[in-house]
Amino acid sequence: MGLWDSLGIGRKGEGSVDAPDRPPSAPSSASPTSHPAHGGVSWAPNIEAGACRGCGTCLDECPTGVFAMGRHDKGARVARPQDCRATCDRCATRCPEEGINFPGRQG
Repeated sequence: MGLWDSLGIGRKGEGSVDAPDRPPSAPSSASPTSHPAHGGVSWAPNIEAGACRGCGTCLDECPTGVFAMGRHDKGARVARPQDCRATCDRCATRCPEEGINFPGRQG
C-alpha cells in the first residue's frame, strides 16, 4: 500500500477517489451595476494612487473596519468595502492627504 492509497486517493484508473464535493459557490447578490473589485458594492471608498502615506487615520476613524494596512507597500487599502456605511465619510474628511473619495456614491 502506497502513500496515495493510505490517503484514500489511489491512482487514476485504479478506483481512485475524487476530491470531496465542494458546496457550490454562493450565488452573487451583486447587481449588474456593482463593481466586482469592491465586493459587489456599486460605490465604495477609493484611496487615490500615491496619496496614502500609511498614517493609519482611516483605520482609526472607520467605525466598521473597512480599511487594512497593506503588507507590501505599508499603505492603507480597502479590505471590506461591503461594510462601508452609505452615510459615513469620516475616513475621507479626516484623511490628512485628502486621498479618499467615493466614486459612484449618490448624494
